Amino acid sequence: MKLLLSSDARPEGAVPSLESAVASKSEANLSPLGPAANVAHAAHASPARPFISVAVPTFRRPDTIRRTIDSIVGQDFSNWELVISDDEGPKGSSWPILEEYARRDPRIRIIENLRGRGQVENTNNAMLACKGKWIKLLHDDDWLATGALKRFAEISVKYPSAAFMTCAAHVVEENRVVMRSDPPEQNRVSLYSSQQCLTDLYLVRVTRSLGIIPSTLLINAAVIHAGCQMRAHKSIPAGVDQLFFVDLARYGDMVAINEGLIFYDATHHPSITTSKSYEDVDEVTLAVKQLNWDLIDDRRGLPEPEPLLRALRVARIPARLRHQPWRTTVRDAVQILRPSVMKIANQYALEYLFRIRPKLGGLQTRKR
Repeated sequence: MKLLLSSDARPEGAVPSLESAVASKSEANLSPLGPAANVAHAAHASPARPFISVAVPTFRRPDTIRRTIDSIVGQDFSNWELVISDDEGPKGSSWPILEEYARRDPRIRIIENLRGRGQVENTNNAMLACKGKWIKLLHDDDWLATGALKRFAEISVKYPSAAFMTCAAHVVEENRVVMRSDPPEQNRVSLYSSQQCLTDLYLVRVTRSLGIIPSTLLINAAVIHAGCQMRAHKSIPAGVDQLFFVDLARYGDMVAINEGLIFYDATHHPSITTSKSYEDVDEVTLAVKQLNWDLIDDRRGLPEPEPLLRALRVARIPARLRHQPWRTTVRDAVQILRPSVMKIANQYALEYLFRIRPKLGGLQTRKR
């Protein structure tokens, strides 16, 4: 069954090696969309329905929430609303700060999460309260780059029936900021069909090279109100973000914007990701890969989930080397001796060096 948030246009830069989707698999707990009703023809002002809603789920981040809000208020695009869902509520340390901003700007609404505590329900609470045609997710320790909302609006007008968009991110680390420079214009915006996106997510290709995280997403509100929301899964307790990306891809086309439109704070704030061991991360990754695998219509030439995970563990050795026991590093390294892993590694190296890397743009670093 084809999910009807799609476009036949394929601009230059879209993945050429994958076949366009003719059908998308569905599950009982995901309702298909009907025809999209012209969700984004123009970004004109509309008091009843803003063009972009920024959804910010927050929990005990009084130290960073001001930075997040200021980045929205300071945008050169004015047709937005900001919905902040506080998981702690009026008694929390962030609530007085949020009230201060809401008093100054009527476009800012504060709501308490009464759906059930936690990342999943707090994010859903924020998104479901949004009135805009598009929903821009933004975590409470990340922030928008200058001109980000205007750029998202410009691209959404060109792709009104896309299910979602993702952009590149500037990464903020402890002592430096890794800035992504914009590539040539023809390499900045690419359109992926549902099946192309599912395959790209599975293989950890362009979407992950751009750095897809919740804060990079701009989501068609029709998708959220049709039932595609964050959800927990019994085998993926800490992989709700990855599962959400896969669910979004099932609903239609994705637009990848190869421009750094958000700043992602990768410093040592407590989070689900940073509180898990690499073994837990690998377990979650395998579970997501298995679900993703079942959704891909044409699996010819694709590695199965377990050998793919072995190859990913090898690729992640440099990043994990100083943070895991040497026995684990040796165990991961010897996986390269498996023919299936070597084949995946070679294919990815060629794909990355000759197709992905040239389109990403350069990286620059500056001290914080």
